[in-house]
Amino acid sequence: MNTISTRTLHQSASKHWFIKMSLPLLLLTAMILAPYANASAISADSSRAQRDTANRIHAIQRDLTSIRQQALQANPELIAQSKKLEEKFQQKAEEIGYEPGEFITKAQEIQQQVQDQSLSEKERSELIKEFTVAKQKMTQQRRAIIADKELMAMQDQLQQDMVMAMQAHDPKTEKLIDELNRLIEAIQ
Repeated sequence: MNTISTRTLHQSASKHWFIKMSLPLLLLTAMILAPYANASAISADSSRAQRDTANRIHAIQRDLTSIRQQALQANPELIAQSKKLEEKFQQKAEEIGYEPGEFITKAQEIQQQVQDQSLSEKERSELIKEFTVAKQKMTQQRRAIIADKELMAMQDQLQQDMVMAMQAHDPKTEKLIDELNRLIEAIQ
């Protein structure tokens, strides 16, 4: 097994996990700031090459997801390992008060209030500050989760075991991972 691609997939998976954990924050930030932005999420003038690259990334991700699901079915111990990681994560989240659902609800409330045309700029500014404080709290909580060495070690081990199972199930896994990493680097 190529350690560079394994490390790259591992890093990619860690990024994926972090992105998954950050998604509520990113989506709500975009919702709050949407009235102040003139650009859409996907620029109308995106080049065909960028769209083709994005489409290929999505296709590779679908292929890897399928391979992953098949590897999980063939290796039930990975499912148990994954559940154990999820339980540890939930325990840590409860320990530090990490509640993304609560944050999402609060952010949606603030978004509705910010869009109220009768608000003064000062009131609107205070709501945005309130959102910023909540966002910073959530960021600190995510950092605390990521700083948990035992949790991260469990995640790292699961990722390594998953990659090995995927490669054993489908030899094209490594090629797909390499291509995905190249494409992601190209669009960054």
